[in-house]
Amino acid sequence: MGILKEPAAFIASLGLPKGFSVCELGDQWMSDLTAPQLAADWYRSIGCGHYVSIDGNGRGTHTHDLNKPVFLLKHHSQKDEILTFDLVTDFGTGEHVFDQAQVWRTIHGLTKVGGCIAFDRPAQGYQKHCYYLTNECLFRDIARANKYELKWLERATRKRGELIRGVFKRTTDAAFRVPQQGKYLPDLVIQ
Repeated sequence: MGILKEPAAFIASLGLPKGFSVCELGDQWMSDLTAPQLAADWYRSIGCGHYVSIDGNGRGTHTHDLNKPVFLLKHHSQKDEILTFDLVTDFGTGEHVFDQAQVWRTIHGLTKVGGCIAFDRPAQGYQKHCYYLTNECLFRDIARANKYELKWLERATRKRGELIRGVFKRTTDAAFRVPQQGKYLPDLVIQ
């Protein structure tokens, strides 16, 4: 899909730390511009110091099947450590991956505590575009289950259909929790 101007403006206003790090699901381009621009170049223009992208198409920094767990390692002489990022994005890749729970485990695991998760997902329309159209309750319940701070969530209308876009801030170092649908949560026996 690419990064549309509204999410780009919101990301630019987040106040990310100087030299922030970004991991994108998908090798994205900036959309809605008169001249195409790689997302990596745009991130660098707003102060990004370390950028990687993960995609199954072979064009990202790392080629990977997002149906499977992703661990990016930083090599040290003593031991390897798992890389985490100040910003992890999914601007039009996750909806093409069958295993949605794994996509969100990956996003969560790649995000630093205190880091942000940004997404833009189709909600309606986009015929024959992807596996999944999403509902706002999914994102609210993911945020609730994982104690994310909800920075931004909106439904936007485009020519092709509607999108749900938002930004979460990860607040704990807890492992990813699969949500239960919030409106039914008080009645659930399993938890």
